[in-house]
Amino acid sequence: MKNDTSKPGLGYVAILLAMLCWGMSFIWSKQLLNNNFPGFTIVFIRLSLASAVFVSIFKWQKKLEKIRREDRRTFLLLAFFEPFLYFIGETFALKYVDASFAAVIIALIPIVVSVTMYFTEKEKLRWEFFLGTLISVIGVFLLSLTEDGRMSFNLKGLLLLCVAMLAASGYSVMLSRLLKKYSPITVTTYQNLIAIPFYLPFVLIFDLRHWGELAWNGSTITSLVCLALLCSAGAYMLYSYSVKQLTVTKACIFTNLIPIVTLLVASAIGQETFTQVKFWGILVIIAGVTLSQMKLGDKLKMSK
Repeated sequence: MKNDTSKPGLGYVAILLAMLCWGMSFIWSKQLLNNNFPGFTIVFIRLSLASAVFVSIFKWQKKLEKIRREDRRTFLLLAFFEPFLYFIGETFALKYVDASFAAVIIALIPIVVSVTMYFTEKEKLRWEFFLGTLISVIGVFLLSLTEDGRMSFNLKGLLLLCVAMLAASGYSVMLSRLLKKYSPITVTTYQNLIAIPFYLPFVLIFDLRHWGELAWNGSTITSLVCLALLCSAGAYMLYSYSVKQLTVTKACIFTNLIPIVTLLVASAIGQETFTQVKFWGILVIIAGVTLSQMKLGDKLKMSK
């Protein structure tokens, strides 16, 4: 997927900014959940707001490309896999497993994605990537340990996390294909727009009766705007851009940096306790992600 005009430096800047936004999303989401905003409602509102802003701006600037008939199914699958199916799997899994266990399983997604991309898109598998990913998973494990050092899970929660992993893989395949034809702006805008109808039935069935309990204030409105513009719109666009510059496989492992951002921000505002174990977890994650981007195998071949 990379070409001669790719700009890996800008791709790395984009992916780091995307991870910063997604790391902050947990703080904003928790703020809304604490003010009686149901999960489906949060996603529905952020997607609707992001779509309204992006369609208005980019339609006016004539930066939205027309979707070709043969690509409509791919766009539909893209939005179905993520954010819809991924959100369903990850969110409902947390009802059955600890967040720490979920974080470790989700950290394995880059491996699942890379294998999927190998079989579907013929992207090269590299041992540095697998080793780096496994090291970063260890870091996520250290970062996610509770004070008593235990994790709890059951089969239903594990299966839901597997749904999230499969959704991430399907999303990666669809994204890589679409970015060969469309700009990150077009892909992100239509991804959010198409996902809205998927959530609407769930909002009407499960959340609508709770809307009278929603606490609308400056803080919750700010959180919704940040989630919409920075996470649902900006971060996905930055991620798509980085994928176009780096490939899906190299970009996806950076999602393991998200817990670092969340921990640092949560610790700064008093929601988390920063421990020595978490400090080492951060260093291990960074080391793993760094290793995954290297091409040591190629260097070894050249030295022979």
